[in-house]
Amino acid sequence: MRTLFNGIKGLKVFKNEPLSAYTSLRIGGRARYLIKVYDEQALWEAMEIIKRRHLNYLVLGKGTNILFPDRGFDGVVIKLHGTFQRIEQKYNIFSCGGGVLIKDFVKQAQNSGYGGVEFLVGIPGTIGGAVKGNAGAFGKAISDVLTSVTIIGPDLRIRKIKRNEINFDYRKSDISDEEIIINAEFKLKKIKKQIIENKINEYLKIRREKQPRGFSAGSFFKNPRPLSAGRLIDECGLKGLRVGDAMVSKKHANFIINLGRARARDVLRLVKIIQNKVKALKGIELEPEVRIVK
Repeated sequence: MRTLFNGIKGLKVFKNEPLSAYTSLRIGGRARYLIKVYDEQALWEAMEIIKRRHLNYLVLGKGTNILFPDRGFDGVVIKLHGTFQRIEQKYNIFSCGGGVLIKDFVKQAQNSGYGGVEFLVGIPGTIGGAVKGNAGAFGKAISDVLTSVTIIGPDLRIRKIKRNEINFDYRKSDISDEEIIINAEFKLKKIKKQIIENKINEYLKIRREKQPRGFSAGSFFKNPRPLSAGRLIDECGLKGLRVGDAMVSKKHANFIINLGRARARDVLRLVKIIQNKVKALKGIELEPEVRIVK
């Protein structure tokens, strides 16, 4: 099958690929193109075509914090593999490709006796998405240990940006959707392995006790600090509320579960009901943490 990307080495191309197979919610129509990119040169060549053809594009990590529409995505979905999944370590500096799984980073840090990222344990996804969305838990965020990121921008320039040049806030940064994070560097601290292991086990225990099983995108709404989105939704009596096969989890109200056949439109209707009810009863506007692709 011939595609726009024929001739680029280090690239696998899938046309009309169902996005539901790539997201933790198991929801989404088909992507015009889904490409798996294995090195920097292939990414640059693919981006050159994307920009020349004025195609929409986005990077998809593990698909754990995203909702695609039922009609799909009329553009190019990019997944980073190969060299983008490497972790290089020099003493306490860890250099991670944008496609590195968070769990692999946490594990390598633990095995090396370096701490500071234990709070990330149990968070699915990739380093690129984690940095862009300033992922975190237990009062900590990935930007706390970040020293720099390397991106390829819409102008096709590859730039290394220091941490203090990036604005981070709760679950967000000013890294734009058009900028692709290809690498991130972190500075950790030497800590006794037993202390690291104890922290990881503690955080995993908390997650197991609080988080529901099933197809979800994780916490759907940002916590309107210092309040908890889950508690607000629960206090509004919305646990178990369903629209089609999309349901507010009975275990944790900030999780929307796909019971098997939910569509994006079901989730969006449920989201609107939740937002309206919390606004009416609590006077608070809940903002989605999950990226909703239009």
